[in-house]
Order: sequence, then C-alpha cells, then structure tokens
Amino acid sequence: MEKYFIVVPCYNEEEVLPETMRRLRAKLVSLMDRGFAAPTSRILFIDDGSADRTWEMIKSAHEEDNIFTGSRS
Repeated sequence: MEKYFIVVPCYNEEEVLPETMRRLRAKLVSLMDRGFAAPTSRILFIDDGSADRTWEMIKSAHEEDNIFTGSRS
C-alpha cells in the first residue's frame, strides 16, 4: 500500500478552504478505505504568504484531524 501526500498550494484561500478540505479528505479516506492509500497518507497545504486566515485555518484543521498538515513559506 502506497503512502501519498496530496500537496495543495494556498494563497488567500479563506473562502474556499473549508470546501477544499472537505472534498480532498473525502477522496483520500475513500482511497484508504479501498486499500489504495496507506492510513499514513496526508493532505499537505502550503501557505504561500496569505494575508487572510488561511494559515490559521490550516493549523486548526491539523489540530482537529491529523490527515491535514501544513507548511508556511
């Protein structure tokens, strides 16, 4: 079983980030449930200097669910 990281670049995504997270999580969990992705697979959001709440939302999502992780550039 393969470990995957879905990498998502972000810049001022506050308005759409919750829906993006919901959809990507559902897809990755589906792949895990069917044995196509390892349970250690993650969704990695890269915040490229957003001026809105994007980074705070990424950190909060990670605290609630470790399928999400992030980095700030």
